[in-house]
Amino acid sequence: MINESLARFSNYAIYGAMFVYLIAFLAYTAEWVFGRKSTFVVETAAAAKVPAQAQTEALVAVGGKGASAPEDLSGLDDLDDLDDLDDLDDLPTVEEPTQAIDGGNLRAITAGGIAVSTTVLGLVLHITGVVCRGLAAHRVPWGNLYEFTIAGSAVAMALYVGLLFRKNARWLGVFVTGVIVAILGVAMEVLYKDAEQLVPALHSPWLIVHVAAAVLCSGMFTVATVATILYLVKSHYETKAKLGTAKPNSMWQRVPSAMKLDLTAYRILAFSFPIWTFTVVAGSIWAEHAWGRYWGWDPTETWAFITWVVYAAYLHARATRGWKGRKAAVIALVGYGCFIFNYFVVSIFVNGLHSYAGVK
Repeated sequence: MINESLARFSNYAIYGAMFVYLIAFLAYTAEWVFGRKSTFVVETAAAAKVPAQAQTEALVAVGGKGASAPEDLSGLDDLDDLDDLDDLDDLPTVEEPTQAIDGGNLRAITAGGIAVSTTVLGLVLHITGVVCRGLAAHRVPWGNLYEFTIAGSAVAMALYVGLLFRKNARWLGVFVTGVIVAILGVAMEVLYKDAEQLVPALHSPWLIVHVAAAVLCSGMFTVATVATILYLVKSHYETKAKLGTAKPNSMWQRVPSAMKLDLTAYRILAFSFPIWTFTVVAGSIWAEHAWGRYWGWDPTETWAFITWVVYAAYLHARATRGWKGRKAAVIALVGYGCFIFNYFVVSIFVNGLHSYAGVK
Protein backbone atom coordinates (compact mmCIF):
# COMPACT_ATOMS: atom_id res chain seq x y z
CA MET A 1 0.00 0.00 0.00
CA ILE A 2 1.29 3.43 -0.99
CA ASN A 3 1.89 6.03 1.72
CA GLU A 4 0.39 9.09 0.01
CA SER A 5 1.71 11.51 2.62
CA LEU A 6 5.31 10.43 2.05
CA ALA A 7 4.77 10.48 -1.70
CA ARG A 8 3.56 14.10 -1.55
CA PHE A 9 6.43 15.05 0.75
CA SER A 10 8.83 13.50 -1.77
CA ASN A 11 7.39 15.71 -4.51
CA TYR A 12 7.69 18.81 -2.30
CA ALA A 13 11.30 17.93 -1.51
CA ILE A 14 12.19 17.54 -5.20
CA TYR A 15 10.52 20.84 -6.06
CA GLY A 16 12.34 22.42 -3.14
CA ALA A 17 15.64 21.00 -4.38
CA MET A 18 14.98 22.47 -7.82
CA PHE A 19 14.33 25.90 -6.33
CA VAL A 20 17.42 25.80 -4.10
CA TYR A 21 19.60 24.55 -6.96
CA LEU A 22 18.33 27.45 -9.06
CA ILE A 23 19.42 29.87 -6.33
CA ALA A 24 22.82 28.12 -6.26
CA PHE A 25 23.08 28.45 -10.04
CA LEU A 26 22.39 32.19 -9.84
CA ALA A 27 24.90 32.56 -7.00
CA TYR A 28 27.60 30.70 -8.94
CA THR A 29 26.87 32.94 -11.91
CA ALA A 30 27.20 36.05 -9.73
CA GLU A 31 30.51 34.77 -8.40
CA TRP A 32 31.77 34.45 -11.95
CA VAL A 33 30.59 37.95 -12.83
CA PHE A 34 32.17 39.61 -9.79
CA GLY A 35 35.32 37.49 -9.60
CA ARG A 36 38.68 38.85 -10.71
CA LYS A 37 40.25 37.98 -14.01
CA SER A 38 42.85 35.25 -14.25
CA THR A 39 46.40 36.38 -14.96
CA PHE A 40 46.82 33.92 -17.81
CA VAL A 41 44.82 35.81 -20.41
CA VAL A 42 45.91 39.22 -19.18
CA GLU A 43 49.55 38.38 -19.73
CA THR A 44 48.77 36.62 -23.00
CA ALA A 45 47.05 39.77 -24.27
CA ALA A 46 49.99 41.87 -23.12
CA ALA A 47 52.37 39.58 -24.95
CA ALA A 48 50.36 40.11 -28.11
CA LYS A 49 51.35 43.78 -28.01
CA VAL A 50 55.07 43.05 -28.05
CA PRO A 51 56.67 44.00 -31.37
CA ALA A 52 56.87 41.19 -33.87
CA GLN A 53 60.68 41.20 -33.79
CA ALA A 54 60.73 40.70 -30.02
CA GLN A 55 58.29 37.77 -30.28
CA THR A 56 60.46 36.19 -32.97
CA GLU A 57 63.54 36.44 -30.78
CA ALA A 58 61.66 34.94 -27.84
CA LEU A 59 60.45 31.99 -29.90
CA VAL A 60 63.95 31.37 -31.26
CA ALA A 61 65.39 31.47 -27.75
CA VAL A 62 62.80 29.04 -26.38
CA GLY A 63 63.21 26.65 -29.25
CA GLY A 64 66.95 26.67 -28.94
CA LYS A 65 67.34 27.06 -32.68
CA GLY A 66 69.94 29.80 -32.67
CA ALA A 67 69.25 32.35 -35.38
CA SER A 68 66.66 30.28 -37.17
CA ALA A 69 63.13 31.65 -37.49
CA PRO A 70 60.18 30.09 -35.73
CA GLU A 71 57.63 28.03 -37.52
CA ASP A 72 55.43 29.98 -39.91
CA LEU A 73 51.84 30.27 -38.65
CA SER A 74 50.44 31.70 -41.86
CA GLY A 75 49.64 28.31 -43.32
CA LEU A 76 47.42 27.20 -40.47
CA ASP A 77 43.89 26.56 -41.65
CA ASP A 78 42.55 25.39 -38.32
CA LEU A 79 43.35 26.21 -34.73
CA ASP A 80 43.66 22.48 -34.08
CA ASP A 81 46.87 22.53 -36.15
CA LEU A 82 48.57 24.31 -33.27
CA ASP A 83 48.80 20.97 -31.48
CA ASP A 84 51.71 20.12 -33.79
CA LEU A 85 53.76 23.27 -33.01
CA ASP A 86 56.36 22.62 -30.35
CA ASP A 87 57.52 26.23 -30.10
CA LEU A 88 54.21 27.54 -28.87
CA ASP A 89 53.77 24.70 -26.43
CA ASP A 90 57.18 25.45 -24.91
CA LEU A 91 56.41 29.10 -24.17
CA PRO A 92 56.39 29.84 -20.42
CA THR A 93 52.92 30.18 -18.98
CA VAL A 94 51.63 31.68 -15.79
CA GLU A 95 50.78 29.23 -13.05
CA GLU A 96 47.09 28.48 -12.81
CA PRO A 97 45.39 29.87 -9.70
CA THR A 98 44.70 27.26 -7.08
CA GLN A 99 41.41 28.78 -6.00
CA ALA A 100 38.18 27.97 -7.77
CA ILE A 101 37.69 31.61 -8.79
CA ASP A 102 40.90 33.64 -8.58
CA GLY A 103 40.39 36.26 -5.92
CA GLY A 104 37.43 38.58 -6.33
CA ASN A 105 35.78 41.30 -4.33
CA LEU A 106 33.43 41.00 -1.40
CA ARG A 107 30.41 40.44 -3.64
CA ALA A 108 32.10 37.49 -5.32
CA ILE A 109 33.07 35.98 -1.94
CA THR A 110 29.53 36.40 -0.66
CA ALA A 111 28.02 34.89 -3.81
CA GLY A 112 30.41 31.94 -3.56
CA GLY A 113 29.40 31.27 0.03
CA ILE A 114 25.71 31.39 -0.87
CA ALA A 115 26.34 29.08 -3.84
CA VAL A 116 28.09 26.42 -1.78
CA SER A 117 25.60 26.49 1.10
CA THR A 118 22.56 26.33 -1.18
CA THR A 119 24.15 23.50 -3.17
CA VAL A 120 24.52 21.44 0.00
CA LEU A 121 20.99 22.31 1.13
CA GLY A 122 19.62 21.37 -2.29
CA LEU A 123 21.40 18.04 -2.15
CA VAL A 124 19.88 17.31 1.28
CA LEU A 125 16.40 18.06 -0.07
CA HIS A 126 17.14 16.04 -3.20
CA ILE A 127 18.24 12.95 -1.30
CA THR A 128 15.29 13.35 1.06
CA GLY A 129 12.91 13.36 -1.90
CA VAL A 130 14.47 10.19 -3.33
CA VAL A 131 14.42 8.36 0.01
CA CYS A 132 10.82 9.37 0.78
CA ARG A 133 9.75 8.17 -2.65
CA GLY A 134 11.11 4.72 -1.83
CA LEU A 135 9.59 4.71 1.64
CA ALA A 136 6.22 5.73 0.22
CA ALA A 137 6.17 2.70 -2.08
CA HIS A 138 8.02 0.34 0.34
CA ARG A 139 10.71 -0.46 -2.23
CA VAL A 140 13.87 0.93 -3.81
CA PRO A 141 13.26 4.36 -5.41
CA TRP A 142 14.13 3.50 -9.00
CA GLY A 143 11.18 1.51 -10.31
CA ASN A 144 10.39 3.75 -13.29
CA LEU A 145 12.06 6.39 -15.45
CA TYR A 146 11.03 9.30 -13.21
CA GLU A 147 12.51 7.68 -10.12
CA PHE A 148 15.63 6.64 -12.02
CA THR A 149 16.08 10.26 -13.14
CA ILE A 150 15.78 11.87 -9.72
CA ALA A 151 18.06 9.22 -8.20
CA GLY A 152 20.69 9.54 -10.95
CA SER A 153 20.70 13.33 -10.74
CA ALA A 154 21.17 13.06 -6.97
CA VAL A 155 24.27 10.93 -7.63
CA ALA A 156 25.58 13.57 -10.06
CA MET A 157 25.10 16.34 -7.51
CA ALA A 158 26.65 14.25 -4.71
CA LEU A 159 29.68 13.65 -6.95
CA TYR A 160 30.02 17.38 -7.56
CA VAL A 161 29.75 18.16 -3.84
CA GLY A 162 32.48 15.59 -3.20
CA LEU A 163 34.71 17.27 -5.78
CA LEU A 164 33.79 20.64 -4.31
CA PHE A 165 35.15 19.82 -0.86
CA ARG A 166 38.00 17.52 -1.89
CA LYS A 167 39.28 19.29 -5.01
CA ASN A 168 37.86 22.82 -4.56
CA ALA A 169 35.98 22.39 -7.84
CA ARG A 170 33.66 25.36 -7.37
CA TRP A 171 34.32 26.34 -10.98
CA LEU A 172 32.16 23.35 -11.98
CA GLY A 173 29.18 24.50 -9.92
CA VAL A 174 27.52 26.87 -12.36
CA PHE A 175 27.44 24.16 -15.02
CA VAL A 176 26.40 21.21 -12.85
CA THR A 177 23.64 23.07 -11.02
CA GLY A 178 22.26 24.37 -14.31
CA VAL A 179 22.18 20.87 -15.79
CA ILE A 180 20.59 19.35 -12.68
CA VAL A 181 17.85 21.99 -12.57
CA ALA A 182 17.02 21.18 -16.20
CA ILE A 183 17.03 17.42 -15.53
CA LEU A 184 14.74 17.73 -12.51
CA GLY A 185 12.42 20.00 -14.49
CA VAL A 186 12.09 17.36 -17.21
CA ALA A 187 11.59 14.67 -14.56
CA MET A 188 8.76 16.52 -12.80
CA GLU A 189 6.98 17.84 -15.89
CA VAL A 190 7.53 15.08 -18.48
CA LEU A 191 8.56 11.84 -16.77
CA TYR A 192 6.57 12.07 -13.55
CA LYS A 193 4.50 9.11 -12.43
CA ASP A 194 2.66 8.62 -9.16
CA ALA A 195 4.23 6.28 -6.65
CA GLU A 196 2.94 2.76 -7.09
CA GLN A 197 3.94 -0.86 -6.67
CA LEU A 198 6.36 -2.50 -9.08
CA VAL A 199 5.20 -4.54 -12.02
CA PRO A 200 5.64 -8.30 -11.39
CA ALA A 201 8.69 -8.57 -13.65
CA LEU A 202 10.64 -6.18 -11.40
CA HIS A 203 10.09 -8.13 -8.18
CA SER A 204 13.63 -9.41 -7.99
CA PRO A 205 16.71 -8.82 -5.83
CA TRP A 206 18.53 -7.99 -9.08
CA LEU A 207 16.57 -4.74 -9.27
CA ILE A 208 18.58 -3.47 -6.32
CA VAL A 209 22.05 -4.23 -7.69
CA HIS A 210 21.50 -3.94 -11.46
CA VAL A 211 19.54 -0.69 -11.52
CA ALA A 212 21.47 0.80 -8.61
CA ALA A 213 24.68 0.39 -10.61
CA ALA A 214 23.02 2.03 -13.61
CA VAL A 215 21.87 4.93 -11.42
CA LEU A 216 25.42 5.47 -10.17
CA CYS A 217 26.77 5.46 -13.71
CA SER A 218 24.14 7.88 -14.98
CA GLY A 219 25.23 10.47 -12.44
CA MET A 220 28.94 9.97 -13.08
CA PHE A 221 28.53 9.98 -16.85
CA THR A 222 26.69 13.30 -16.60
CA VAL A 223 29.38 15.06 -14.55
CA ALA A 224 32.12 13.62 -16.78
CA THR A 225 30.30 14.90 -19.85
CA VAL A 226 30.07 18.41 -18.40
CA ALA A 227 33.83 18.32 -17.75
CA THR A 228 34.48 17.01 -21.27
CA ILE A 229 32.50 19.80 -22.91
CA LEU A 230 34.33 22.36 -20.79
CA TYR A 231 37.61 20.76 -21.82
CA LEU A 232 36.85 21.15 -25.52
CA VAL A 233 35.85 24.80 -25.11
CA LYS A 234 38.80 25.61 -22.85
CA SER A 235 41.22 23.87 -25.23
CA HIS A 236 39.97 26.01 -28.10
CA TYR A 237 40.25 29.11 -25.92
CA GLU A 238 43.83 28.34 -24.90
CA THR A 239 44.75 27.87 -28.54
CA LYS A 240 43.35 31.30 -29.36
CA ALA A 241 45.19 32.73 -26.35
CA LYS A 242 48.49 31.43 -27.71
CA LEU A 243 47.75 33.21 -30.96
CA GLY A 244 46.91 36.40 -29.09
CA THR A 245 43.33 36.47 -30.36
CA ALA A 246 41.51 35.51 -27.14
CA LYS A 247 39.29 38.06 -25.44
CA PRO A 248 41.02 39.24 -22.23
CA ASN A 249 37.73 39.47 -20.30
CA SER A 250 36.31 36.13 -21.40
CA MET A 251 34.70 33.93 -18.76
CA TRP A 252 36.84 31.01 -19.93
CA GLN A 253 39.91 32.54 -18.33
CA ARG A 254 38.51 31.49 -14.94
CA VAL A 255 38.06 27.83 -15.87
CA PRO A 256 40.96 25.52 -14.96
CA SER A 257 43.37 24.47 -17.67
CA ALA A 258 42.23 22.15 -20.45
CA MET A 259 44.62 19.51 -19.12
CA LYS A 260 42.97 19.57 -15.68
CA LEU A 261 39.47 19.37 -17.19
CA ASP A 262 40.49 16.47 -19.40
CA LEU A 263 42.01 14.64 -16.44
CA THR A 264 38.87 15.21 -14.34
CA ALA A 265 36.63 13.71 -17.01
CA TYR A 266 39.00 10.79 -17.57
CA ARG A 267 39.22 9.87 -13.90
CA ILE A 268 35.44 9.88 -13.49
CA LEU A 269 34.93 7.72 -16.59
CA ALA A 270 37.76 5.37 -15.65
CA PHE A 271 36.08 4.85 -12.26
CA SER A 272 32.55 4.47 -13.65
CA PHE A 273 33.39 2.13 -16.56
CA PRO A 274 33.84 -0.99 -14.39
CA ILE A 275 30.51 -0.18 -12.71
CA TRP A 276 28.83 0.05 -16.10
CA THR A 277 30.43 -3.27 -17.02
CA PHE A 278 28.90 -4.77 -13.90
CA THR A 279 25.54 -3.21 -14.88
CA VAL A 280 25.57 -4.99 -18.23
CA VAL A 281 26.72 -8.30 -16.75
CA ALA A 282 24.20 -8.16 -13.87
CA GLY A 283 21.45 -7.36 -16.37
CA SER A 284 22.28 -10.44 -18.42
CA ILE A 285 22.19 -12.62 -15.31
CA TRP A 286 18.82 -11.16 -14.35
CA ALA A 287 17.60 -11.76 -17.91
CA GLU A 288 18.48 -15.44 -17.61
CA HIS A 289 16.47 -15.68 -14.38
CA ALA A 290 13.50 -13.75 -15.79
CA TRP A 291 13.36 -14.80 -19.45
CA GLY A 292 15.52 -17.92 -19.65
CA ARG A 293 18.34 -16.40 -21.73
CA TYR A 294 21.35 -14.26 -20.97
CA TRP A 295 21.15 -12.08 -24.05
CA GLY A 296 18.38 -11.46 -26.56
CA TRP A 297 19.35 -8.18 -28.28
CA ASP A 298 16.43 -6.36 -26.72
CA PRO A 299 16.71 -2.63 -27.68
CA THR A 300 17.73 -1.59 -24.17
CA GLU A 301 20.27 -4.40 -23.93
CA THR A 302 21.67 -3.51 -27.34
CA TRP A 303 22.14 0.19 -26.60
CA ALA A 304 23.60 -0.56 -23.17
CA PHE A 305 26.18 -2.71 -24.91
CA ILE A 306 26.83 -0.03 -27.55
CA THR A 307 27.40 2.48 -24.75
CA TRP A 308 29.85 0.07 -23.14
CA VAL A 309 31.74 -0.37 -26.43
CA VAL A 310 32.03 3.38 -27.01
CA TYR A 311 33.32 4.08 -23.50
CA ALA A 312 35.74 1.17 -23.84
CA ALA A 313 36.95 2.78 -27.07
CA TYR A 314 37.42 6.07 -25.20
CA LEU A 315 39.57 4.46 -22.51
CA HIS A 316 41.57 2.67 -25.20
CA ALA A 317 41.99 5.92 -27.13
CA ARG A 318 43.39 7.60 -24.03
CA ALA A 319 46.17 5.02 -24.02
CA THR A 320 46.82 5.29 -27.76
CA ARG A 321 49.32 7.79 -29.13
CA GLY A 322 47.66 10.36 -31.37
CA TRP A 323 44.16 9.86 -29.96
CA LYS A 324 44.44 11.73 -26.69
CA GLY A 325 42.88 15.10 -26.06
CA ARG A 326 40.17 16.35 -28.36
CA LYS A 327 39.73 13.16 -30.37
CA ALA A 328 39.24 11.06 -27.25
CA ALA A 329 36.88 13.70 -25.83
CA VAL A 330 34.65 13.40 -28.89
CA ILE A 331 34.44 9.65 -28.33
CA ALA A 332 33.37 10.29 -24.71
CA LEU A 333 30.59 12.59 -25.94
CA VAL A 334 29.42 9.93 -28.39
CA GLY A 335 29.27 7.46 -25.49
CA TYR A 336 27.09 9.78 -23.47
CA GLY A 337 24.91 10.38 -26.53
CA CYS A 338 24.35 6.61 -26.78
CA PHE A 339 23.50 6.49 -23.08
CA ILE A 340 20.97 9.34 -23.40
CA PHE A 341 19.44 7.78 -26.52
CA ASN A 342 18.90 4.55 -24.60
CA TYR A 343 17.71 6.48 -21.56
CA PHE A 344 15.00 8.54 -23.21
CA VAL A 345 14.30 7.43 -26.79
CA VAL A 346 14.50 3.66 -26.35
CA SER A 347 12.88 3.66 -22.90
CA ILE A 348 9.92 5.82 -23.96
CA PHE A 349 9.31 5.21 -27.65
CA VAL A 350 10.61 1.70 -28.36
CA ASN A 351 8.68 -1.35 -27.21
CA GLY A 352 10.72 -4.05 -25.60
CA LEU A 353 11.17 -6.23 -22.55
CA HIS A 354 12.57 -3.20 -20.64
CA SER A 355 9.55 -0.95 -21.24
CA TYR A 356 9.05 0.10 -17.63
CA ALA A 357 9.41 3.87 -18.05
CA GLY A 358 5.82 4.51 -17.03
CA VAL A 359 5.56 7.56 -19.32
CA LYS A 360 2.34 7.86 -21.26
